[in-house]
Amino acid sequence: MNNTKSHNSQFKLLLSRNFSTKLRKLKINCTDLLFIVISLTIGIYLLITKPIFVTILGCASIVFSSIGYVIQTVPILEKYLGRKIRFWHIVAAIITVTALLDTFATPAQAIFLSGLESFFNNLAQQSSQAGGGSTSTLDANVVGLTFNLIRGAFLLLVAAASLFAYNQAQQGNDWRPIVTQVGLAFSIVIAIDVITFIFVGNGTGTPS
Repeated sequence: MNNTKSHNSQFKLLLSRNFSTKLRKLKINCTDLLFIVISLTIGIYLLITKPIFVTILGCASIVFSSIGYVIQTVPILEKYLGRKIRFWHIVAAIITVTALLDTFATPAQAIFLSGLESFFNNLAQQSSQAGGGSTSTLDANVVGLTFNLIRGAFLLLVAAASLFAYNQAQQGNDWRPIVTQVGLAFSIVIAIDVITFIFVGNGTGTPS
């Protein structure tokens, strides 16, 4: 009996040591761990009570992440192209990708965020009907353009991160964190589609 208790205590002590070692490797202290737990709790609460708000935050994170990676990739592109990249070049690239996705609307919607876009389009129709058809607080064309902008930003994120990871590998640096962040972006996109399917259905508020 005593031997069993001793083995259990040693096993728990070993697990505790392994967990502490992993936290030290990740450079996470007790304050960071508490912050992570609080953030996860708030995220789960918002996911249950306000799923659409969470999906909007996810879309915003994709856009801001893409902007960050494009900015980091600018010096690499300047080195390969041999010329200075201006701000309007980046804006032109974003507008071009968005216009292409808007032109080929069906393939773009088939990629991701189609359910959420359908939900907001349905919301635009309902707001128009509530206003007697004379005014609309949410234009369907604006909704489509906004979601194509998000899709374009995501594609630029993948392209910029791939180039940045390739450059890091060529210089002998660790490229795996960049690939991990791109994988996280894909996870956010998949999570948005899953949340939309669970809480909104096919985008019209009814199960698909």
